[in-house]
Amino acid sequence: MLNKAKAAFKNLLLTVVSLLVTLEIFSAIATRFFDLPANLPNYKIPAFKPFWSDINPIWGVWHEPHSRYDHVRKCYSAVYTANSHGMRDKERDIDSREKRIVVLGDSFTEGFGLKNKQRWTNMLEETTGIAHMNFGNAGIFGPTQYMLLYKNFAKKFKHDGIIIGLFPGNDFLEDSPKFGRSAFGHRYRPYLAETSSGYNLYYFNESELGDAPERQKRKSFSRGTRQVFRNFTHSVNVIEYIVGLVRHWSGAKIHGRKFIFNYSGYADYNDSDWKRFSYIFGELRKSAGKRPILIVLIPRPGDFLYMRQGKTLKLQRDLNELISQYSNTSMIDLLPILSKPEDWTRYYQICDGHWTPLANRLAANKIAASKFYQALHAFYLNRVKVTQNK
Repeated sequence: MLNKAKAAFKNLLLTVVSLLVTLEIFSAIATRFFDLPANLPNYKIPAFKPFWSDINPIWGVWHEPHSRYDHVRKCYSAVYTANSHGMRDKERDIDSREKRIVVLGDSFTEGFGLKNKQRWTNMLEETTGIAHMNFGNAGIFGPTQYMLLYKNFAKKFKHDGIIIGLFPGNDFLEDSPKFGRSAFGHRYRPYLAETSSGYNLYYFNESELGDAPERQKRKSFSRGTRQVFRNFTHSVNVIEYIVGLVRHWSGAKIHGRKFIFNYSGYADYNDSDWKRFSYIFGELRKSAGKRPILIVLIPRPGDFLYMRQGKTLKLQRDLNELISQYSNTSMIDLLPILSKPEDWTRYYQICDGHWTPLANRLAANKIAASKFYQALHAFYLNRVKVTQNK
């Protein structure tokens, strides 16, 4: 009887090991020889301090100060580091007598898959000689979050203008409470609920907030274990990618949307999405005072298809109507520039759809030539004058 039990256990163990090895082999093939956009193992000893974490009580996800992440995918390898403020940027002082710009946005602004020098914000800083403080965040970060980040944190840094990298590809979806409940219900995130008198701010999954010592102790082992498997296996990264994809798909269906890959934020947002964004921008515009604001529209390849099919891209019209209500506010749409080549892989990484260094250069050149910098200079001169008169 004992021998039969041992034999059964041995067979079960061999079966499990065989399945795991097979899964690892297929995962490696899918990520390295095909275009499955999952992370690759970086073969680094993991840190127990994650780069992105739901640690901020106001806007949720942020970078752990002084953290580092070695990001490897089929088409790029980049190292991210955060400064003492949690920004993926060089050290920035709160106060400054120089001209400075606050830059807000998601992964396209943070520079997903890029070295710092390849990002459009760094290129603009080098071209203009003006500090472009990068507050971008790739950790599922939408307009509600960067509005809260600006009002409660970025605004404290002396600055003379704001650039917003608006990515219609997911910014409207990720701000939707209905979509967020399904896709990101496991995360600590802020949302705006519409009421008869405006909007109320509330949060999903408050138990996931922060890195208090007792929570760290409770979760550090599981976090470290997961990171070991991410850093040394293909299969865990593939599984996490598929789980995230299913969550996005479920959220899109619940929200009454098309499947996420057939969605264009230039055309497919609904009235509720736009009303919410208009409120968010109004709050940000009010908080910015008289500083100039530039909105940069960042397209995705799916938007090019919509444009070539002759579909109505209502975002340009709606956004122009919105910013016309405010002074010192302008917009640049990068869709006409980035949609020109037939081979979109010149501008977008084939392994995950983020910008290549070339696309960042084109964006930087277009932004640098805008009238935004004239308005910025005028605000700066007035700030200096007021300071001297004190």
